[in-house]
Amino acid sequence: MKNAPSAEVPRYSEELIRDCLNIMESGDIEDLFEIIPRVGVLRDPRFHEPLIRLLSQKDAKRGEFAAYAMGAMGNREFLDPLKKAFLQAQKIKGFGAQDFLIAVIEAIGSIGDDAAVDFFLPILQGSDPAANARMLKWIVESLGAIAQQGGPRSIGALLEMTGHHDPDLRAQALSELSVAYWHRPNEIEDSTLKRIYELTADRVAFVAESAVAALQSLADVGCRRAEDFFQNQDAPDS
Repeated sequence: MKNAPSAEVPRYSEELIRDCLNIMESGDIEDLFEIIPRVGVLRDPRFHEPLIRLLSQKDAKRGEFAAYAMGAMGNREFLDPLKKAFLQAQKIKGFGAQDFLIAVIEAIGSIGDDAAVDFFLPILQGSDPAANARMLKWIVESLGAIAQQGGPRSIGALLEMTGHHDPDLRAQALSELSVAYWHRPNEIEDSTLKRIYELTADRVAFVAESAVAALQSLADVGCRRAEDFFQNQDAPDS
């Protein structure tokens, strides 16, 4: 006779959930960061309210924890609170402020909601790259994370960024585009590949090098059309 299903697993999970909730309630910084992996595995809806509450506090470190925990849970319901936290994080100064901003941007990317493009793209288009270089870099990386999860609008935003007047952003957008197709290299659109080809002749050397590196990366993971680019480059002139 087979053993009856054990009640130990759900009881154990319930204990873990209560432990996480107690730590969120106490707000001890060191303990908070230690439970992020558990929060990401358990993904219990009871975590939502305390995480949103911690995110909206003025304490940057607790906000950083909440953002990373939200990213670990991957629930798209967190997108709006994270967008509000982004605006809040930009105003915070002092210890932990930058880490909080990074955490919020990374969490949005981890959640993978393509609707984040509506929020991020105007920031990328309207911000001064010289004054906001690091923040814009993190945002492009976040769009890249969404694109890896199949977000077509994020792919479109990255393509648009390959035409940005700032060469650093052009180069990074190229890199993120290639990474977005690592797990599906032959699904890359012809228009996307054509744009990468065009930028191998960019007037800024390191942007052109980034385009070649993007093609090489795609070729390495089996993109046949990217492989053709290098074969044509190596072919002797007729």
